Amino acid sequence: MLLPMRRVDILAPRSRVGSVLRSIHRAGVLHLLPYEPLPDVGPAVFGAQPTTGPGTPWDTALERVVELAGLLGPARAPSGLAAELWALDDDALATEVDRLATVRDRAARLTGERMRLDGQATRLDSYRRLVEGLRGVVGRLPAVRGFGSTGIVVGARHRAVIGLIREELEQMTDGRCEVIAADFGPDRVAGILVYPLRLTSDVQRLLGSRDLEEVTLPEELAGVPFDELGPRLAAEAARLRDASAEAERELAETTARHGPRVVALRLVLGDRIAEAGALSAAGASDHVAVLGGWLPARELAGLRARLEREVGQEVVVLERPAGRGHPPDAPVALENGRLARAFEPLASFVSLPRYGSLDPTPLLAVTLPAFMGLMIGDAGYGLVMLALLALARRRWRATPAMAVVWPIGVSAAAATILFGVLFGEWFGEAGRELLGLRPIWLDRREAMVPLLILAISIGVAQVGLGLVLGVVNAALLRHRREFAGRAALLVSLGAILVVLGWISGRLPDGVGFAGLAGLVIALGVLLATLGLAGPVEVIGVLGNVLSYARLMAIGLSSVMLAVVAARLGGLVENVVVGALVATLVHGLNLALGVFDSTVQGLRLHYVEFFSKFVEPGGVPYAPFASSLPEPGRGTGSRLNGGV
Repeated sequence: MLLPMRRVDILAPRSRVGSVLRSIHRAGVLHLLPYEPLPDVGPAVFGAQPTTGPGTPWDTALERVVELAGLLGPARAPSGLAAELWALDDDALATEVDRLATVRDRAARLTGERMRLDGQATRLDSYRRLVEGLRGVVGRLPAVRGFGSTGIVVGARHRAVIGLIREELEQMTDGRCEVIAADFGPDRVAGILVYPLRLTSDVQRLLGSRDLEEVTLPEELAGVPFDELGPRLAAEAARLRDASAEAERELAETTARHGPRVVALRLVLGDRIAEAGALSAAGASDHVAVLGGWLPARELAGLRARLEREVGQEVVVLERPAGRGHPPDAPVALENGRLARAFEPLASFVSLPRYGSLDPTPLLAVTLPAFMGLMIGDAGYGLVMLALLALARRRWRATPAMAVVWPIGVSAAAATILFGVLFGEWFGEAGRELLGLRPIWLDRREAMVPLLILAISIGVAQVGLGLVLGVVNAALLRHRREFAGRAALLVSLGAILVVLGWISGRLPDGVGFAGLAGLVIALGVLLATLGLAGPVEVIGVLGNVLSYARLMAIGLSSVMLAVVAARLGGLVENVVVGALVATLVHGLNLALGVFDSTVQGLRLHYVEFFSKFVEPGGVPYAPFASSLPEPGRGTGSRLNGGV
């Protein structure tokens, strides 16, 4: 259902406009618009609110708080704390931000210290693995103070690089060096270079021009015998990790102490910035400011009472008189029952209906699950769908997507079980052979023609309903041309059905001639309203009806693949392997059935059904609402403005 909306202007003294905007923000029901004066109020009275240029005074503060939140890590703000900060005036809020400067410095120091310690520990581990990999040859290396060492690792195909480095290092040090190399894993070669410490920078420049992995030994371990390096490196790495864990613990304590306040400040500052931006859309005179926008009609009294209570009686909420017809800029707020609400994103996926027209959501909530159940049509598959949905809901219950997937999936699964009972199908033939099930209505394996007639009949009913709703929509929106055209299309479809019944001998001649006369009149109206495109529209309507044959085709392919799954499993002599084969084929059939029935069911609605009556071009209802958690949200925040 599309809620009736009201356009309002909110007038207040310029000195109180900030408080008014704050109250509107917390109410969360007003769809703000840039102020447009009434036709009899010139711009000399209410002009645009003067702005101070791009940005707001709170932008820098928010950047600092966001930076601190990134340093501290995840935290949650209690709603009470957020509401307490939200109620502060600008000076008090700025003081709260300034108090966090020392926290930001401490968090930055701890984060930097942790990263430094982790990096050093990782470097020591790399050198330790290098030393252990060359354990068999490190005994030849000198253990002399004043010498430094660097480990290098190259790909096995670049082994010759180590020889070139040896030659250049000997020239650089006049032979006072040592290079030990050995295989390090299946595809790498490792080496250790020992050289005078005073030549460290020269060695680094030498290695920097090569394509190799370099691991440098810390200066405090230079001169330690290489057979002792492994334990020393492991002990030093452990010490560094302990120090890193201590920094992490202190950072976690800082997060626990200050994190909730930082998160709450982030929300509050985001709201202040949004309010500053909204203020630029207000109109203003020398003494009065005015804010304009739309809200659901049922929220008007509540907003008036809230403003009077929180700001004062000097605030006036004026409802603009409704003009003739439906205003094109009125936003669309959808509100449906609990089950139908999950279908709102699908109903408005292609386009949101215009304000004042009909909401297709309740119809989609009924017919889409029915179409899916008709196409899958197996009680066993429906039970599996329910089980998978239950597992998914248990695993991802808190995710927003599950609030949509769960009701849609349960509706489709229930319809699948119902049609499976009517068709006598439970994993294809398994229900007949193991449980003795028999079709109550149709046997889909043998009733191809009745299924085709059923599918076409559904097409006639839904396309016809779409044309009826199109006539209603055109009347609501006062589109005379569309009203005549859609009414003529509806008469044409009915007349063609009558003529076909007459040709088949099921209707008397009088009725048949009346149908021909109605068809001729309808085509004349279509030519007058749509031109040559009118008769083409009739052909398109017939094509739309025939398109519903896919309900039969997909359902027939599903039942035949289920039969194949059971028979393939029976052909295998090994019971376990046969059950596995049948399960895999049934799983594939179920996956294809759910995918195909969803896609084709939506296509039938978007192309064949919605195109007959949905008026596109709606403006989503986007109330100016605070980002703070409850309390503080108005009832309007529960409304859906479409996707």
